[in-house]
Amino acid sequence: MSKQFLLILCLWISIGSSLVFAQQKTISLYEALKEIQLRFPYKFSYANQTINNINIPYVPKNIDFEQTLEFLEKESGLKFSLLEKSIVTVYKKPESNVVFREVQLLEEIIISNYITKGITKRLDGSYKIDYKNFGILPGLVEPDPLKTVQALPGVESVNETVSNLNIRGGTHDQNLILWDGIKLYQSGHFFGLISAINPYLTKTTTLYKNGTPSKFGNSVSGVISLETDNYVNPKFKGEAGINFISIDALADVPVTKKTSVQVAARTSINGTFVTPTYNKYYARAFQDTEITSNSPNQINTHQQFSFSDISLRALSQLSNEDKLRVNFVYFSNELNFKENKFINQQLKTNQSNLNQENLGIGIFYQKQWNSRVQTNVQTYFSNYQLAAINTEIDLSSQEERNNLQEYSILTETNWQINNYIKWNNGYEFSLTKVNNTNFFGLNSKNKLSTHAVFSTIEYTSSNKKTKINLGGRFNYFQKINHFRAEPRLSLNQKLSEAFSLEVSGELKSQTTTQISDFQTDFLGIENRKWELTTAKNLPILKSKQLSAGINFSKKNWLASAEMYTKEVKNLPSQSQEFQNQYEYTSVLGEYNITGIDFLVSKSLKNFNIWATYTISNNNYTFPEFSPKHFPNNFEIKNSITLGSSFHLNKFKASLGILWRNGKPFTPLTTYGETQNVFDYDTANSRNLKDYKRIDFSVSQEFSLGNKISAYAGLSIWNIFDFNNIINAYYKQQNDEISLIKQKALGTTPNFVFRLKF
Repeated sequence: MSKQFLLILCLWISIGSSLVFAQQKTISLYEALKEIQLRFPYKFSYANQTINNINIPYVPKNIDFEQTLEFLEKESGLKFSLLEKSIVTVYKKPESNVVFREVQLLEEIIISNYITKGITKRLDGSYKIDYKNFGILPGLVEPDPLKTVQALPGVESVNETVSNLNIRGGTHDQNLILWDGIKLYQSGHFFGLISAINPYLTKTTTLYKNGTPSKFGNSVSGVISLETDNYVNPKFKGEAGINFISIDALADVPVTKKTSVQVAARTSINGTFVTPTYNKYYARAFQDTEITSNSPNQINTHQQFSFSDISLRALSQLSNEDKLRVNFVYFSNELNFKENKFINQQLKTNQSNLNQENLGIGIFYQKQWNSRVQTNVQTYFSNYQLAAINTEIDLSSQEERNNLQEYSILTETNWQINNYIKWNNGYEFSLTKVNNTNFFGLNSKNKLSTHAVFSTIEYTSSNKKTKINLGGRFNYFQKINHFRAEPRLSLNQKLSEAFSLEVSGELKSQTTTQISDFQTDFLGIENRKWELTTAKNLPILKSKQLSAGINFSKKNWLASAEMYTKEVKNLPSQSQEFQNQYEYTSVLGEYNITGIDFLVSKSLKNFNIWATYTISNNNYTFPEFSPKHFPNNFEIKNSITLGSSFHLNKFKASLGILWRNGKPFTPLTTYGETQNVFDYDTANSRNLKDYKRIDFSVSQEFSLGNKISAYAGLSIWNIFDFNNIINAYYKQQNDEISLIKQKALGTTPNFVFRLKF
């Protein structure tokens, strides 16, 4: 069977299965609740005998969630009570007793209040963060999505940024980050210190570390899916806020009864005034770069930095069965650098600049054929650009550019075959183009078309004790005529009322990667550039992962332990940020990581207390290096967090401790130190000093009357100002080889004040 025929057949199945069923005048309550869960970020908890044999009219789709609950109560005669704003219990009598911490009736959730309120672990092994019902985390005064995921075990950042998330040992470029289905190739402002997506725009974040659904491709590490509200807002909502870094505003405006538009904008505040927090972020972001390095004869410098983002989401309920969503997002970081020097007794002024931006446009259409069949169509365009002009006074101007454009269309069908089996299948096409210009003026262009079909069977046993997702993704990479099959698996088996077992596995691949040619590229600030993996010296990355774990939940105690092993092959050495004897080499290798993630949590009346621990062993294999096996640049052998949170009415507070081993480091030999030459010891033979940090945060919501409420919060990052070194390498300065140590953020406060109306 030809590959083209297989692609057409699977696409035909995806579209054809959507047309099988005719509309019905009434629907069973069970089917109605399943359909509502697809539209809104809520889950229903009920006993089967409570909803059996109850039929209701079709639920209108142009009403919000509160109106939906009112409709259900009126038509079914049952009670629907909202717990924690994410779980709805269905019962006949008001006095029904529900223990929502153990959540044993829910089909999708293993554990709620995982670490803190609003974080749940689901049966497919993923983690969902609901910011509508979010608690508080240490050191975070705003719901920054790419910082909150770092509270979960197995997610680290060796340099405490959101642009270098290391999920089970992988590099940041190996993660798939989506905003309402649009792939983002830039994730941070301030070159990684905060998320580029407005934290008040994202309502839910889902993290997959393994067992990734087959609809997600082009990633050999984790998947982070950020989503906005998915229902039409019937009344105007607005909010605006300011913190020590930025100012932002958001409005959700109903245009008609069936359409609402959400607009959000944010910008840095340093153009108006500068805070101590901004200065600390600036020093951290630009340390040891062209911006902060002084040279002989330099008189003075002037730097101007700013970041901004704007987002738009239009949502329309075209009919009871049709929904349309349009998204737009744009964010940028811009730096201008001016320096003055005396050259031959003459004052000369030159200017350099750096601009990093990401633009995304997406269109999503959903068709509900009936209570059991739904089709989704998603298309997006993503454009990333990094451009720098480095004008040195005594040399000519150097210009570098990295541009990536991606077009994608995906169609999928969800078919609830019966009460136990659900089938998801679909097709995705993507076209990725990369255009690079280096400082010699040489230009390179590359593009790749990828076709993929995917299918997953989801099985839930009649007693709700067994949940299996089994599927696969089949990729065809057109330019290199390569076909790859990627099975995916997640299984959860309930062993008793308190214990459950989970097993996950996956094969994945990736056709883009970020590499570094020289540490001084792009002013030394963001020296990674995107490349396509379509050549012999840069082949497609391939990964495989297997994990198994056990979960415990009883009497407000939670515990989980998950063992995993992961391998990534065809790894370019230039993507691993070497700053030792391998900095200028270009070879292929792999990394292998094995580890265990632990969590223990206790929930009291107003308190949450938790502890996480990750132990791992992460090693490279590069056959052309000697030795060929050595520790990974991003290895963190041991990582421990201890945290607690308190909430009372609208008041929240949290305190946490983080301790972990320092990252690997390559020292000079004794000969290299005494003779002032670059003679390195064995790669990554030492580690930096252990990293430790204590953080605190507190917040309060209060009413100002006339439908206006306010929110104020204070956070302190690294309360005791621990001197953490996050990177170290050797550099030649004035004919001397020096050890450069890059420091993490010291004590850094942040304050936020917001108005909601």
